[in-house]
Amino acid sequence: MARRPKTKKKQPPFGIPREIILLTGQDVWPYTFIADDSGGGCGKVPMPADAALEEVQTAISTQLADLTRIFHGVEIDVEWSSLTPDSWVGHIRRVTAEVPAPPGAVPEVG
Repeated sequence: MARRPKTKKKQPPFGIPREIILLTGQDVWPYTFIADDSGGGCGKVPMPADAALEEVQTAISTQLADLTRIFHGVEIDVEWSSLTPDSWVGHIRRVTAEVPAPPGAVPEVG
């Protein structure tokens, strides 16, 4: 009797992010993130050095939030603080999303 090969469940490329380190750059802003599984990753945001810090932070936060939602089904939020004059750290926390009521459910009156 022939056996069917076991299919391995593909693991997400990274764990749930828990911290981001952002550095100032010339034409790109490099960043590194650390994930729960002791892994992580790095990247660059292609924005000029004089770009508003909030725009750069939002770009990174949005990208990581989207990927975390896709790969892990988890919503995250980032709170930024300064490390040095040219670097910042983003502390990531999981956000509890409200589960929509099933169709036909009676809304609570309170």
